[in-house]
Amino acid sequence: MKIWALSLLIVLSITISCGKAPDSSFKISDVNLHIKDIEIISTKMFEGFLLGTDFDRNELYVKSLYPDDFYSIGIIDLETGNVIKTFKRRKGSSQSPTDLYNPAYMQFLDNKYYLVDWFHKILVFDHKLSYLYTNIFHIPRYFIDFYKRNGKQFFVLGNRRFRPKKTNCLVEIYQMIERRRQKFRKKLYETSHKALYYTWDSKRPLYGVLWSSSWGFEKDGKIYFANSNEKQYFVYDLEKENLAAVELHYLKGKKYSDKDAITLCMSKCYIADFDDDNITLKAHPDKLYYFGFYDVGENKIGIAGDLGLEKTNFRLDIFKADSREYLKSIWLPLGHGFLRRLIFNARGLFLTRIDVDKGIYVWMDVEGEVEDFEFTVKLTRFRIKNGNR
Repeated sequence: MKIWALSLLIVLSITISCGKAPDSSFKISDVNLHIKDIEIISTKMFEGFLLGTDFDRNELYVKSLYPDDFYSIGIIDLETGNVIKTFKRRKGSSQSPTDLYNPAYMQFLDNKYYLVDWFHKILVFDHKLSYLYTNIFHIPRYFIDFYKRNGKQFFVLGNRRFRPKKTNCLVEIYQMIERRRQKFRKKLYETSHKALYYTWDSKRPLYGVLWSSSWGFEKDGKIYFANSNEKQYFVYDLEKENLAAVELHYLKGKKYSDKDAITLCMSKCYIADFDDDNITLKAHPDKLYYFGFYDVGENKIGIAGDLGLEKTNFRLDIFKADSREYLKSIWLPLGHGFLRRLIFNARGLFLTRIDVDKGIYVWMDVEGEVEDFEFTVKLTRFRIKNGNR
């Protein structure tokens, strides 16, 4: 009897660890790709790190480089590229509820600014950037996105958990409770990424690039999330509490070589001051099906379906979010931030923001030589030729 009970517990634990099975599934089969040329109208650069955007408010949030006693966050007009205001906050420890240890993400929701300080806490400010309260938590992540439902504030989180042979991503929903810890509400799904051990091979450390990663966001009452070593993405309907899988059969997938990883990283990564003598770059050992998953405009999602190794760009495939109808594809330049989301220990800190309706692409890159490069945020305005923005 005890053996039977133990076996049942093991089966249940395996079932739970694998996440909820989809309630329904859809297929995107053969797609006749329509590649649209784009015209780059302008690109404006800002020194610092990209914290977030709000396309409805036309705001871009950039954290300054190398703070002394205060972090400075610029709020920039996406239309003009001009700095609207500069927000300063004292630099302090990760345990301090009001100081900033290392701000990593910023979002405007329900007349408030939510500022995530590294992986340790969430600071909330009013629309005038006056401090309101702090929620403490410590969860490494692949992604985070705040949203409002039925008058309450929530966020969806890609909870990153290291295991000996893999890194798990738990897609979870939390509710924001004012002046208290956020409340866990639900786990939607669990997926994983193959691990790369940081071991020494001939006295050289391994670094995994062109690796699988996870993305997720809330859009129009649904949670979208994806793992790039799976030929699918998922949609969770918050009202119906239904999880659907969308199978991407049009993507054939590709296994990249270590040489491909070196080609891209030597030109754009600058992950470390490496050369052929002190580090070994390793590409993902299995197929990758895509390289990014984004909210790209009204009723639109975007899938980074291919990489251009020579031109260092990526193909963005654009679909209708509700009907999954394919619309078109464009090629956009990729930079340091894009590739940092494709490393073994991707931490959701390097963002990419695209609005194809407005023709705005916000991305992170580096400028200068490896020895003294600077992080930059690039605000690129573009026009899709022979078609809508």
